[in-house]
Amino acid sequence: MEILFCLISCLLLFTNHNDLHCSAVATQKLEYPYPFMTFDAEKAAARTYDYIVIGGGTAGCPLAATLSQHYSVLLVERGDSPYGNPDTADNKGVFKASEDPNELPYVMQGFVSEEGVRSVRGRVLGGGSAINAGFYSRASSEFIREMEWDEKLVNESYEWVEKLMAFKPDKLFRWNSAVKDALLESGVLPYNGYTLDHLEGTKFSASTFDNEGRRHTAADLLQYANPDNIVVLLNATATRVLFDSSSGIRKANGVELMTSIDNLLYQVFINYLSKWSEVILSAGSIGSPQLLLLSGIGPLEQLDELNITVLLDLNSVGKMIQDPPCTRIILKSAKALEFETPQVVGIIDNSHVYIWGGSYFQQKNSIDDQYIGAIFSKVAFPLSRGELRLSSKNAKDNPFVRYNYFSHPFDVQECILAMKVLSNITMTTSIQEFAFNTGIQFIGSKLPQNILDNDALEIFCKDTVGTLWHYHGGCEVNHVIDKTFQVKGVDGLRVVDNSIFKDTPGTNPQATIMMLG
Repeated sequence: MEILFCLISCLLLFTNHNDLHCSAVATQKLEYPYPFMTFDAEKAAARTYDYIVIGGGTAGCPLAATLSQHYSVLLVERGDSPYGNPDTADNKGVFKASEDPNELPYVMQGFVSEEGVRSVRGRVLGGGSAINAGFYSRASSEFIREMEWDEKLVNESYEWVEKLMAFKPDKLFRWNSAVKDALLESGVLPYNGYTLDHLEGTKFSASTFDNEGRRHTAADLLQYANPDNIVVLLNATATRVLFDSSSGIRKANGVELMTSIDNLLYQVFINYLSKWSEVILSAGSIGSPQLLLLSGIGPLEQLDELNITVLLDLNSVGKMIQDPPCTRIILKSAKALEFETPQVVGIIDNSHVYIWGGSYFQQKNSIDDQYIGAIFSKVAFPLSRGELRLSSKNAKDNPFVRYNYFSHPFDVQECILAMKVLSNITMTTSIQEFAFNTGIQFIGSKLPQNILDNDALEIFCKDTVGTLWHYHGGCEVNHVIDKTFQVKGVDGLRVVDNSIFKDTPGTNPQATIMMLG
């Protein structure tokens, strides 16, 4: 086991809270840099493809680009282009997902777990990589071995992604430097400097933001695509997978699509003459299990409730989902901070806790300007698991999601440990440098006064639980899919995204999800 400290700095300027959202998508001049991007669902459905990939997100974009080198591919994305969109273009938007996602429906879709935790799903080409905080770090070697992946191929695939996606920061600014020093002061050793690898100690890693602050998303990996072999269909939602059972074998042979603007339905099919032809779900930990259920693959009782024709009674679909629980404290800083994106991480042996930090400048008015620092913790490998269930037969509706945060006592104990470590970090001289004369000033919830009171810490963990959007599962390997990503019990259908994971890889999953694609 290991404990991981990731105090990440993300400085964001608020001129006025009511001005957080940008203008509606209709007033934005989006860019479409690839000649194979289209909105024409009718034209896209007029031909067949070797592969249909559902979901143009963190996994779907690199997957489609790779397949197009040798096969014809249709990549279906329910959102629009990230290019030219001010909400996805640079690092000024890194906290958008933590504000009201309903203000940005053209890049993300908000949902609320049954526990009341607000979260988001990407709804834009590039998926979560177009709306996240940009931290880039590889998975641990233990994770790769547990997944039984070829380590040589994994490393080659990481390098393929990193040529376009991973940027070494020119330098560490004030907050990240303080974070680094605080980690070392707290005994998070050794100092590993800059590395993408998952190593014990303190390090700084890459970002998907370059040193000019420009965001690079998984959509950039479509530069690798063969333009003659790929079509990227935007603003089209997959409603169900189509199957041909005429031969006695349930084989996926296409997808039903609904256009985002006028809700027109189309059916698009794979090339039945090709032995390679398949449908691949890369719609994420929410979208992929949801689409399997809508297609009649899942628990019999749940499908019957919504009068969905049962293709395959596969009880594990939507089960075993996880969202590593996040807790946070928010502090006022007595000193000015530069705008910084996530860079520093610390990894300590013998626990399962990650701790992040971030900062931003809040300008309420000319009298009450303040710099805000936030420190987040995450139970990295929780034992609590939840379930995803359909809320309706409409693919555009969010399903019901329950993560069962802290339902397992192990997770509670890990969070209690995290809060004690977090308290210790806030008391280091490196972080105290940002305190006022009266000491650390909290905004909102603050740590219990008696940090040794485990009962109070447990209450704090449960009362402040949130998300870092690292949720996964629902199509877990060995339960829903086999080790070749093939959905059990049917032919021609695979799942390639974070819904197959049992645990979160490394400090942030996006690098590994892109590598997987």
